[in-house]
Amino acid sequence: MDKETKEVEERTPSEPEDVADVESKELKTASKFDGIYSRVSSNRLENLRTTHIENKAKELARKGNR
Repeated sequence: MDKETKEVEERTPSEPEDVADVESKELKTASKFDGIYSRVSSNRLENLRTTHIENKAKELARKGNR
């Protein structure tokens, strides 16, 4: 065995764990941001709905005052 082969064999077992750790961290981060984006999206939808209802109420009030 030469020096390069020995180095490769020594690194190989640890690489899958390192990759798994990185992927695990990325998934946790992604799911964290997915939750945040979901709440933001939900809030935006609720704001749009509320604004629409308020605008309709104002419009009906204007028509009632005429």
